[in-house]
Amino acid sequence: MTDQSSDAPDVEAASDVELISAERLVFFSDAVVAIAITLLALGLPVPHGATSPAIFKAIWADRPAYFAFLISFAVIANHWRNHHRLYRNVVRLDGRIVTMNMFWLLLIVITPFATRLISGNGAFGARFTIYAVIQVGAILAFLAMSRHIQSRHLLRLGAPDPTSRIDNAALLAVAGMFALSIPVAFATNSQWAFAIWVGSVFAAKAVRRRSLEEYR
Repeated sequence: MTDQSSDAPDVEAASDVELISAERLVFFSDAVVAIAITLLALGLPVPHGATSPAIFKAIWADRPAYFAFLISFAVIANHWRNHHRLYRNVVRLDGRIVTMNMFWLLLIVITPFATRLISGNGAFGARFTIYAVIQVGAILAFLAMSRHIQSRHLLRLGAPDPTSRIDNAALLAVAGMFALSIPVAFATNSQWAFAIWVGSVFAAKAVRRRSLEEYR
């Protein structure tokens, strides 16, 4: 007759190992995001000048770089906030979710490079497209991770789904706005294309509001 009590410690030990593995992935992801944000700041141009007016003139001349920094800081912070919510109840991993997460991190860590690229001169449409494609890819990678986590039951027992249909719809709206900004950038060849990115915030809110009304 099998002693089931002797199997309990093995099951608990296996669960602890899986939980530690999940926590290590989250800690590693947090560290990579922190490094990406740090690289954003390190890439900022330092104004030079012998007088106060010269300093402010240099800052104004480099305003595209500072503007790109603020955009990327907000973008990366939002990516991290969503990632934190996604993984807060994950207690075990599989090979596919690790691969998905590494791809997501790749897109996050090259965002500082794309930030420096977008604040450069010439070929605005191409530089803008590279940045927008990276952000669309990061959003789609996040949605793929969310779907995989739920379908493979990687969450803590009894934990709610990390994202809802409304959340996913709002994220798709943001991704759609980033994609829409690409032809606008080529058509206008000006920084007015950034307005589409700003509009993504309002588009996400509108989709979320409309989805909530449909569920009522």
